[in-house]
Parts: sequence; structure tokens; C-alpha cells
Amino acid sequence: MMKRNGRISYFFLFFLTFLQGLPLMACSRAEPEMMHIGVVNLSPRLAPVLDGFKEGMAELGYVEGENVTYLYAGPAESIAALDDQIQVLLDADVDLIVAISTPAALAAYRLAQDTGTPVVFGPVTDPVVAGVAASVSHPGGVATGVRLGAESEAKRLEWLLQVNDHIRRVYVPYNPDDASALSSVTAVTEAAAKLGATIILREARNQDEITAAIAQTPDDVDAILLPQDSLVAARIDDFVAEAIARQLPLSTPTDEQVERGALISYSFRLHELGVQMARLADQIFQGTPPADLPVETARFFLTINLHTAAAIHLEVPEIVLQSADRIIR
Repeated sequence: MMKRNGRISYFFLFFLTFLQGLPLMACSRAEPEMMHIGVVNLSPRLAPVLDGFKEGMAELGYVEGENVTYLYAGPAESIAALDDQIQVLLDADVDLIVAISTPAALAAYRLAQDTGTPVVFGPVTDPVVAGVAASVSHPGGVATGVRLGAESEAKRLEWLLQVNDHIRRVYVPYNPDDASALSSVTAVTEAAAKLGATIILREARNQDEITAAIAQTPDDVDAILLPQDSLVAARIDDFVAEAIARQLPLSTPTDEQVERGALISYSFRLHELGVQMARLADQIFQGTPPADLPVETARFFLTINLHTAAAIHLEVPEIVLQSADRIIR
């Protein structure tokens, strides 16, 4: 009986000691690590990418204000201003840089080399040509992200030609200092040669030159195509007004621009691209270096604006409408 009582007393003392230790254990439990993400962006029109990224991160457990903070000074005023913004982020020792647009990706990739800070980019038309990835399957450096793929630009020209059999001469204003724009122009020009169309190029490196490119749209063109170009995209409303005034079909690289009055796009969706980028960021935070994370390709959608078609007195062929993922009526 004494032996049994001794055993009971022993377990009672052990249990009491365990309960007394619980508060100490709770206090010593590690708090969730706070991750710091820097954001650099060239165009206000790409804001939905960041919205999608934040939403995707939240779905993966990275809640802003709880275990992740974002450092973002807003869209850079120019390509030249990107370096200063990125350097501020590197000086703040961020855990990751989100680079939105090709110029932002190039600048972040170049400046992050010394610190080894990982970079997730998007959208970039061709990251290999741009120089931010050694290959799509194995980037090999500090950056990975979501590409658009030059093949999508060729397909976009093909859809533009299908909305009107008479389209033969296509006007393409672009910024030659933007690697993404150059990739886009190259793809469109090569596709045009196979499709029997002619591309009329116009360089525009700044706002004054874009204004001139809009006002001096050639009289003999049959349509306008805007490339993957952040500087040009920022003037979408002006291009829409000019295209409607001249009764010309306008093809744009995002469906958001079709919502603003362009006729047609074969495009990625900014918000969904941001969500896609978030999945890559999560894998980096889980321990996979960006060098080993394949660059992903955005999904593309065909969008048609029938309000604009009516405004330019164009009847869109039924076969194009049947192929559309979205029709704005």
C-alpha cells in the first residue's frame, strides 16, 4: 500500500511540475518570423500585379502586418529612377524583391547580384533575351518569375488580322530602351512576314516622343498594336482615343486595356500573374533558391470589346467571337 501511494505521489508531483512549466514553454515558443518584401514597379498600370501578389501570399499564409511587410515607394517616375528605389530596398536588407515589368526586373537583377537578395519578376516577355535568366528551365541566378513568351505576341498579331481581312499595315510604337518591348517587336515583325502583314515601327523613348507617335499615326495604316511596353502602356487612354478617332482596330497586351476601350487583346491577366508570382516567392521562402526555380509562363486569354467594334464600325467575325474567353458587350 505504501508502494502504491508513493507511485501516486510521484505522478502527482510530475504533473504539477509540468503545469507550472507551461507558461514558461509558451513564452519561449518562437514567434513567426517577419518577412520583408521590397517592391519595385515602373508603371501605375501594373498595380493589379502587386494586388494579386499580396492576395496570393495571404492565401499561402503570409499575412501583411502579421508575418510579412511590404516596402514600396510607388511606381518609379522613369527607368533611370529604378536603381535608387532598388538600392533603398537592398539597404533595408529585404528578404525578397518583387520586380514588376522588364526594366524593373533588369535593374533588380543587376543590383541584387552582390547581396544575393532573391528577385521574383513579372511580367517579362522573354527573360533569357532580357538577360535576367540563363534559361527558362534553370534561371541560374538570383531571379526567377513569370514570363509572357514571345510566341504569345505572334498569336496576338494573328488574332488582330482575323478581326478584319483588310488589315495589312500595322502601326507599332515602342520604347527601344525596354527589353520587353524589343522582344515583343521582334516576335511581331517575324510573325508579320509569315502572315503577309507589314509592321510600321515608331520609336518613342519618353512622354514627348509618345505624344508625337500618337499624333503622327500614319494615315495609311490599318490597325495599331501596342507591344509589351510599360512606357507605352501608361498612355493607353490616349491611344484608345486616337484609334477610335481614326476608326482603327487597336490591339493591346492586357485585357484591362480592352476594358478601357481597345478593341482586342490576347493577354495575360495582371492580377492572376501576381498570384502566380506569389507561389514562386513562397517556394523561395521555403528554401528553394531562385536559380533552381523554373520560370513560369503566364496563361493567356482572348478578349474583345464590342462597344469599341461598334464605335469603329467593325463587325467582328463570328469565328473570333466564338474563340474569345471574354466579350465586353
